[in-house]
Amino acid sequence: MKPIAPKTLPVKILIERGVLKKAGPLLSPPGGGARRFLLLSDLSDADPALSSTLASLEKAGHTVVRLPEAPPFPADVDAILAVGDGEALGRAIRFAGGDRPDLPLALVPTTLDAQLGFPFPAAPTLVLCDPSLPASESDRKRAVVGLIRYAVGFDRTLFDLLYTDFDFGALLRRCLTIRCDLVDADKTELLDLLGTVIGRAVGRAAGEDLAPEDEIAIGLAAATRHALKTGYCRRDFLSELVGLLTYHGLPNSALVTDGDLIAALRGEPRKGGEALLSLPRRLGECGLVPFDPADLVGLLPN
Repeated sequence: MKPIAPKTLPVKILIERGVLKKAGPLLSPPGGGARRFLLLSDLSDADPALSSTLASLEKAGHTVVRLPEAPPFPADVDAILAVGDGEALGRAIRFAGGDRPDLPLALVPTTLDAQLGFPFPAAPTLVLCDPSLPASESDRKRAVVGLIRYAVGFDRTLFDLLYTDFDFGALLRRCLTIRCDLVDADKTELLDLLGTVIGRAVGRAAGEDLAPEDEIAIGLAAATRHALKTGYCRRDFLSELVGLLTYHGLPNSALVTDGDLIAALRGEPRKGGEALLSLPRRLGECGLVPFDPADLVGLLPN
């Protein structure tokens, strides 16, 4: 099991089926011995991922105490363990950074989506990803649209693999390797803004609840239409993208008027006062482009 690690952050990622059964030895101190973990998790002890992790920790001689609902927090702990979805892991990272930045952190993402998109903390962290964990249909779709984002922006070969009965673990390793490279190059905005800016605006403008995976799927298709319309995209792959989204039961447009979309886009946060999109140059390559919301018309055909 070879870890993935960015060069610029003390984060190591292990991806392996059944890795949570090895959590005890993997989370032991470098010189051996037992740890006392502070557990941050909204899950019950009966959850398969959490129960497997806790059983392995107990077998290795570690002890675990849950984070209480209010201070004072336990002082006699020497590591933090967070188990849950992406939102739960984000809360854990903020807690660790604010209250116990001195402690090493272990993350166990329990959804496929969280394994693909967990936050990268600045503290020493080990991330254990088990791609064989059971997934709901919505989690599977969120993970698939995440894989499609990597394919559109960074990996042409990955795009074709998504038409097959793919091994999520292998594709997860491929995507997280790309993400580590983006972190090291300080280019994470290329991924963060790909499909999300227009997708979130579509969700707000739709006036109804769109699933997060549907927002991103629509945002990817709309961003590609805009890139083609402006000449930024050098090769038309829109029909291929729409076909792949359809293959996985994901939409590529929504019943939103140009006016409503423009109004929603004006509310997007800007970096340094400049509104940016991540747009595909071609399938497998993207770049950051300033935009005026008024120019984003005709992107949502009905």
